[in-house]
Amino acid sequence: MRPAERIAANEADVRKYGALLAKLNTLDTPALQQLLDEARLSDTTEVEPLRAVAYNDVVLEIDEPDAIIPLTPMQKLMGVLA
Repeated sequence: MRPAERIAANEADVRKYGALLAKLNTLDTPALQQLLDEARLSDTTEVEPLRAVAYNDVVLEIDEPDAIIPLTPMQKLMGVLA
């Protein structure tokens, strides 16, 4: 994939998840989960390895440290570099 194509795909992901955030307060949990699952189907390949890292960042931001999931050594490294 060429750099311009990667940029376009990542920008599409940003718009897709931005649209989900806009619907956050208007949908019930099952509907939001379904939309999130559908959105993840078309994620760029760069997103998936960072998902657990981002999740842990969010649970720390909302002060829920008990919800942290264990990271692999590679995920820990990516978290430091991200």
